Amino acid sequence: MKSNQHPLLRKWKKGALLGLALALGTGTGATIYSPLPVEAASVTAQSSAAVYNQFEKYVKNPASLAHARKYLINHIDEAGVWHATLMTLHLENAQMAQLAGFSEKLYPEKVQKAIDSAFRQKNYKRSELTYTYLLSVIKDSGIRAVLMESRDKGYKIETSEGMYYPVMHYEGFKVFKPYINKDIAAYIDIMAKESNRPTMFDAAIVISWDELISRALEKEAFVTKYPNSNRTARIKNNLSLGLIYYGSSNTLAYGYESPLKINADLRKAYEKALQNGADGSDILKGIEGLLKLLDKSDNELTPAVKKYIEDQLK
Repeated sequence: MKSNQHPLLRKWKKGALLGLALALGTGTGATIYSPLPVEAASVTAQSSAAVYNQFEKYVKNPASLAHARKYLINHIDEAGVWHATLMTLHLENAQMAQLAGFSEKLYPEKVQKAIDSAFRQKNYKRSELTYTYLLSVIKDSGIRAVLMESRDKGYKIETSEGMYYPVMHYEGFKVFKPYINKDIAAYIDIMAKESNRPTMFDAAIVISWDELISRALEKEAFVTKYPNSNRTARIKNNLSLGLIYYGSSNTLAYGYESPLKINADLRKAYEKALQNGADGSDILKGIEGLLKLLDKSDNELTPAVKKYIEDQLK
């Protein structure tokens, strides 16, 4: 890891990485519209309200976020579905609200170097960038305290552009799924896929085209099934249609040299999605229309093809 980077470059990177982390979802809404599952017989309205009220005291205090998360993990089974869902959403909101501020604790060069040194020992395997591993290698008490705080607040450590930073860890929310509304449980599954295996790193798409399209279709299905869910707008705003049609700056859908021809693997992914997809998908209808134009243009990004894609992205 370079230690002599210009301060402005490091500042730009921090902003870009925070944007990466926040791309996993933001929002403060807490209204829930989905039908409630049947609550456990042992949960009373009084006990549910007591758990909710205690949790709210913790989660509204930025200094007790870690305690709020621990409390919810230990007591969510004592709450009814309504309160359990509300608390889960409030925990996510609180984690997102504190993410930017907490990130600053990982940016000092001493912390970055310690994490980088530990990470290099694992040959840069992202799956090994766990708190268990990092804490087994890093001995500095101050850095260990930062890592444990990150763990207890519910974040995970990611790396990109030679830097290390916290992101939302939606896999950790799966412990709440048996106690909450089905729409928010489905939302957690969608978000966990991205936090476990992000779509992009360093401006490159690092999952397959098939997986990229599959994730978009899953999000579209969520929006269709739960039109009034508290998290529908967030999912709808993250369909990744631009990536599906154009790729990214380091993973172009139409190559780098003229004539701009569609990536062969992407074309195959389009065709596979149409073969396996369900009826009624607007995304698949858009892909179907694009393939018809590409057949006529010999797979080239002509002005007509580009106009069609722009219309799909409106």
